[in-house]
Amino acid sequence: MGFSRNTTTSAQEVKDNLSQGATYLRNAGAAAARGTRDAAAPRVNVVLAKVGLRKAPAPKWPWVVGAIGAGIAVGGAVAYLWYRQRTETIGEALLADEMLDDTDGPHVTDAQITDELVDSVTR
Repeated sequence: MGFSRNTTTSAQEVKDNLSQGATYLRNAGAAAARGTRDAAAPRVNVVLAKVGLRKAPAPKWPWVVGAIGAGIAVGGAVAYLWYRQRTETIGEALLADEMLDDTDGPHVTDAQITDELVDSVTR
């Protein structure tokens, strides 16, 4: 084959060429089979599902709806806890302002304020 130093016989060259040709044919056949399988697989799956030999693929949208629903539930719970904590702190601030306001009624001592605040925190 060309300008090599090793002299090969004609029989050896024929054998090498035939083995290379067989390898090329095998690779071409495998590539054609892959292409045919990839092209025909969707149609074959539809026919098998209609005949009843294969289950149709399950839709993926229920998972999406479930994930959105779970996110809304968790978000609602967090928002409620934040709202509850915020209203408690606002209520405590209003209570403290009311207790410190001297214009309405009797004078409130620091001990009474402390007791009231401790009671509101321990609730």
